[in-house]
Amino acid sequence: MNDARLALDIETACPEGPPSDFRNTDEFELVAVGLGASQNDETEVTVALREGDWSVEHTAALLQDVVEWCETRGGTVLTYNGRNFDEHHLRAWAEQVADAGIWADAPERIESLFSNHVDLAPLAAEAFPHAVRQNREIPALWKACDEADVDQPSVWYDDYGLSRAYLDGLGIDDPHVTGMHVGEGLGAAYVEGVAAGLDETQTHTELERLLVDYAAGDTEPLFSLHDSLRRMLSEA
Repeated sequence: MNDARLALDIETACPEGPPSDFRNTDEFELVAVGLGASQNDETEVTVALREGDWSVEHTAALLQDVVEWCETRGGTVLTYNGRNFDEHHLRAWAEQVADAGIWADAPERIESLFSNHVDLAPLAAEAFPHAVRQNREIPALWKACDEADVDQPSVWYDDYGLSRAYLDGLGIDDPHVTGMHVGEGLGAAYVEGVAAGLDETQTHTELERLLVDYAAGDTEPLFSLHDSLRRMLSEA
């Protein structure tokens, strides 16, 4: 399948504590965005990272990096649950940076980016109804990938130079990274490290490497998942 496609997955943090409403952008901050482009069987994946504190100027800079990267490559945008999360929050942040007078056409650029958007989550729910979680409308991404026989790599803490004491301080005792870890600990720790000028320390360097690997691991599989879902649903 040689059509031009983009893949996008945002990583967020909740510095004020666990969110009470996943659609309330005021409870989230943008930390990183996994970006992928695929055409003619060639795939490119990168991760755009926040380069400063929580101020709206740094949100605007990251949004601009994302939009310009995608506009340079072009194609249908793939997300997983993006209608309810990624696209929803990116639109809200675009309005915020425009209202702050930093990037006036941010809402229009985000609107254009998502003008051709395929959210794979409802397609996965249609293809794998037995995999839909209780009290949810869609399968988890890892479960959809498992059902579609698509590899989604796990990111293991033992592969990074982060001490047990450091992880304990973030309330993390699992062997591999989860979205909750990023949202409730790792994401904020990364941004706070950038703001404090810790970029060159070993812990911060390893944390950045971990976040990049995790975001890329949530992004690249979307292309293969899209291919698999299209085949399955066209044959149904």
